[in-house]
Amino acid sequence: MYICLPNWSNMRGVSIKLIIILSSLALIGLMLTQLFWVINAIQLAQKQFDHRVDMAIEDVMDELIDSNDSTLTSTKNIYYSDNTCAKTTLFEVLDTVLIGKLLDKYIDYHSLDQNYEFGIVKSSNDSVIFASTEEFDRLLEKKVYKTCLSCLWKEEYFHLAVHFPEQRNQTIIGMLMWLILSGMFILIVIILFTYIITTIIKQKKISEVKNDFINNMTHEFKTPISTISLAAEVLLNAEPESSLERIQKYSRIIFDENQRMRAQVDRVLQVASLDKGDFELTKTDFDVHKLIRETVQNLCFEKCEESTTVKYSLDAEKYIIHADQMHINNIVVNLVENAIKYSNENRVINISSFNEDGHFIFSVEDNGVGMSQDTLKHIFEKFYRVPTGNIHTVKGFGLGLYYVKNMVEAHGGWIHVKSELKKGTKFDISLPIQE
Repeated sequence: MYICLPNWSNMRGVSIKLIIILSSLALIGLMLTQLFWVINAIQLAQKQFDHRVDMAIEDVMDELIDSNDSTLTSTKNIYYSDNTCAKTTLFEVLDTVLIGKLLDKYIDYHSLDQNYEFGIVKSSNDSVIFASTEEFDRLLEKKVYKTCLSCLWKEEYFHLAVHFPEQRNQTIIGMLMWLILSGMFILIVIILFTYIITTIIKQKKISEVKNDFINNMTHEFKTPISTISLAAEVLLNAEPESSLERIQKYSRIIFDENQRMRAQVDRVLQVASLDKGDFELTKTDFDVHKLIRETVQNLCFEKCEESTTVKYSLDAEKYIIHADQMHINNIVVNLVENAIKYSNENRVINISSFNEDGHFIFSVEDNGVGMSQDTLKHIFEKFYRVPTGNIHTVKGFGLGLYYVKNMVEAHGGWIHVKSELKKGTKFDISLPIQE
């Protein structure tokens, strides 16, 4: 009987994606709601402005009627024959100076914009009879507030028109504080939302990297532990007459596997020291060419196959550097190990050196699987391991290049990398020469 357990990792990934999608939709909904509120608030402010203007004009008309009662009575006996006479008679009834003063009075009373223009317009053809400015004709095409003057002049229809050029701007200015606060709050929500989502994604990636690191460490230690256990069991069960050669063979296996585990532990501890900044460089003068040759020779004796070729082009004239020999050795080991691990058959590793601007620069180049541009952005991150496709023999914790970069920079140098898929990778290391 088999019980199928859910893939919690995939479910967690789906949950995070669902949370991000729902949160994004909620944020968009909030922004749209806020935008709808702002538009409605502007429209409401516009209606309130219109209402106050209507009240101001109504107050003006009421006072005009009160002040022109005698004039309205006398106009019944005025002879009216043509337009010219009508205009003259109309302005005998209407005092434009008084209209202007009354508009100033009631516009101020109702807290309206004092920047306004008004005119008296013939209703039948919208011809301007009087205007407070010369450009009032073209303002009639825009929004104007009108009131009929039939209560003052009954012979022909005229109306009083008032226009506020800065009306929309004044409405927005009146709401400016609320608009700024609303925009600030939305911006804060967006920034916090982006930060939270970015943090969630980073934490998810860190969790995946941590799990990958634990799995790699388990596999890295499992093999030597099994080998040591098997060798120790053989020695424990060995017959008294067992040969010295057989005992030495299994003792050597135990010793080698123990050294292998110790090297892995040392590598993890080195990275921990880097993170804390708890390390000191013990610098001495040494021949870096000699160190490279000996390190690569020892490494290839242990790990290189017959199909691996190492080519040297050590052309640097100044190769005595002042640095920590142990860490430089580890840098070379990491780079050459990567060249071996990420190459297929018929490996060719080119190691070269030259001097430039008081620096010793050496390169490690291989003809391996190479890396994509996206991978190159992450290779110096802690615990990051280069995807190898169908190659499953590559082991490690993803700490090597992180260690290399930090150690090179601790020595005052730099590291550059160039790579192309299926063509290979080249690492350039620059170290200062201190004479």
